[in-house]
Amino acid sequence: MNHIFLQILTGLQISALYMLIALGLTLIFGTLGVVNFAHGALFMLGAYFAVEISSQFGFGVAIIAVPILLFIIGIIMERGLIRFFYERPHTDQILVTFGLAIVLGEVMKTIYGANNLPFDIPKWGSGIVRLHEYLPFLEGFVAYPKWRLILIVVSFSTVISLFTLLQFTKFGLIVRAGMRDSQMLAFLGVNITRRFTIVFGIGSVIAAIAGLFGGPITQVEPEVGMHMLIPSFLVVVIGGMGSLPGAVLASLILGMSISFTAEYAALQQIIIYLIAVIILLVRPRGLMGKKGLME
Repeated sequence: MNHIFLQILTGLQISALYMLIALGLTLIFGTLGVVNFAHGALFMLGAYFAVEISSQFGFGVAIIAVPILLFIIGIIMERGLIRFFYERPHTDQILVTFGLAIVLGEVMKTIYGANNLPFDIPKWGSGIVRLHEYLPFLEGFVAYPKWRLILIVVSFSTVISLFTLLQFTKFGLIVRAGMRDSQMLAFLGVNITRRFTIVFGIGSVIAAIAGLFGGPITQVEPEVGMHMLIPSFLVVVIGGMGSLPGAVLASLILGMSISFTAEYAALQQIIIYLIAVIILLVRPRGLMGKKGLME
């Protein structure tokens, strides 16, 4: 029981990080129709900003400042580059955003070097949680790193907050209506373009949260964005392009699969690709994808 419970917790922790990055990816695609391969670079920037700001002013300031910085960067990206590719093929979007990701990675490499940057966990997040003291079904001594539990809580809190924003607010109603027929909203006098720009900024904020809380786990180096982008993009594809519930479900499936195959190193390296092949053979649109979304 102890072993299974710890594997489930590890699966949730892996899922949490993929979930945060995939949520930003699928939010931007679902609203703007843009395949943003620079999203991993936003995660990387969030981690670097978190290291720099927390070392100077403390992690509490970083929690506030990093999302604001990434929101501004996201707005600049959308207004300065992405908006020109809304009507272009997805291949063009992938090429230009992938190129942007490479540029941002090289900029960070020039400033900080290619080595991993140490990311100190704040005192309130360090140490372990003695799980056996809170869960009576566990036997003996069972502990888990506190920071990884915090990442799980933050990730699912972000998911709930995003769903609440999109489902129960006027802003979310307008965005969802714009996803269905943006021209009709424009005829009604609604500035849907501004709302979509804000959505891109929100996607960047989610990447900032992933960098803030995931950086100490993934390491902070220029290639970390690319390393996280590939499995996160697989999460989006498996869940269904543009489907937020699909991204959550797919991240849980992949996280648990990676955790429960930890004892089989060779299988763990390919498990996410095997799952992707099996699911896409059965459901080419992904678990919760809509027909014709990529056409």
